[in-house]
Amino acid sequence: MARKAEFSINGLSVMAELKKVDRKKIYGWSTIEVFDENGSKCKLAGLAEGQFVMPSGSTALVSLNAKGEAVSKSTLVGVDSDGKKVEKVPSIYDEKVMLREATVDEYLSMAVKSVYQLQIDENKEALLTDLNSGKIYYFVFNYRADYEGDDAFLISSETDVFAITGMKSDLEFIGLEDNEQELVPEETEAVEDDMDFAMF
Repeated sequence: MARKAEFSINGLSVMAELKKVDRKKIYGWSTIEVFDENGSKCKLAGLAEGQFVMPSGSTALVSLNAKGEAVSKSTLVGVDSDGKKVEKVPSIYDEKVMLREATVDEYLSMAVKSVYQLQIDENKEALLTDLNSGKIYYFVFNYRADYEGDDAFLISSETDVFAITGMKSDLEFIGLEDNEQELVPEETEAVEDDMDFAMF
């Protein structure tokens, strides 16, 4: 059974399964295949220390403690700049997701990371009516519990609800006036070059 998140707004509760919208299905993709002189397919590999060939999948990232021992990421604890323990932001599947109304400016200031389509069984029409009237809802998105959640917004097409995730940017509004000025290059007097290249 697929996991469902519970979204709550103004007393309305909506259970939804989130399906990631695959960019490949929207935009397509291309691959490059390389073959040797015998027609055999080549595989990508890296060169380590100038002499070791490392095929794809043979290297990985690992966290080490002060003694140089490998440490599981699940045992690591987040701390702030003062060294105090930081609590994790829960997953959207762990507790009810509280929605708040957001502005168009908030939504448009976001650098988008992922898009999810919500599969809703009950109360879909009530939420769609709200969203199709022009409302946008904000929430903190975490697929799994982590120390920092992504910004997320619920928007709609006429028939479907989407969660757009990413990070809001701090944009500075400069103004509508055209303050651009043409840069005029400074005129400089031509200097006669008395150098004789024959002397070289």
